[in-house]
Amino acid sequence: SDPALGGEWYRQAVEVRYLETADEVTASAPDLVERAQDLGADAVLVPNGVNAALFSAEPGPLPTDFPQGDGPVFGYHGSLYWDWFDWDQVVALATHHPSARVVLIGDAPATHPVMPLNVHFLGLKPQGSLPDYLARFDVGLLPFVVSPTTHAVSPLKVFEYLACGVPVAAPVLRALAGIAGVVTAAHLVDAVDQAVTGVRPDRAETLRLHSWEKRVGRLLSGLGLSS
Repeated sequence: SDPALGGEWYRQAVEVRYLETADEVTASAPDLVERAQDLGADAVLVPNGVNAALFSAEPGPLPTDFPQGDGPVFGYHGSLYWDWFDWDQVVALATHHPSARVVLIGDAPATHPVMPLNVHFLGLKPQGSLPDYLARFDVGLLPFVVSPTTHAVSPLKVFEYLACGVPVAAPVLRALAGIAGVVTAAHLVDAVDQAVTGVRPDRAETLRLHSWEKRVGRLLSGLGLSS
């Protein structure tokens, strides 16, 4: 029903028809699995994954537009639109850590709250250049408002941060429970403070557990096919 995700054209009867005719139903978040099961489908969980070919490579030179400084880097990449992006949490983080560089990669909306001076908007980047930026983060951010919509997403960026060896600070979302390297807390500042002092994620283990190849294997297994 979220208008940002096509809620104006959604029809439950159409969804039910698809569920009834599918050979296999997969969902990317536990809340979606539960919903599909409530509608009569034997759904299985297949979260989003990471492009191992791209994110297994070592990062290239420091991008020329990467903000300079000596403090830690807390970064985000992705959509900066819609009401699930929590600007207040970003302001609180930048204010709490004035020496940090808070890097936002994405297409910024024309209007947004006034940001502290240590928040840097870098604009859109080609996917192929993302590892060069993400590898320089000390913590990858998921500054999302907690809502039924965000509980039902499997954030691709989380797996990309982890594949770059970057710990993740996020709100308490059911889809993120149990993922190694992800620290959740009600306030982004608290999650960042825990993540920045922890052990950095194992890149190889992330790629082994969360690659798209691994996800396809789960899909084929559900169909009774070998991967």
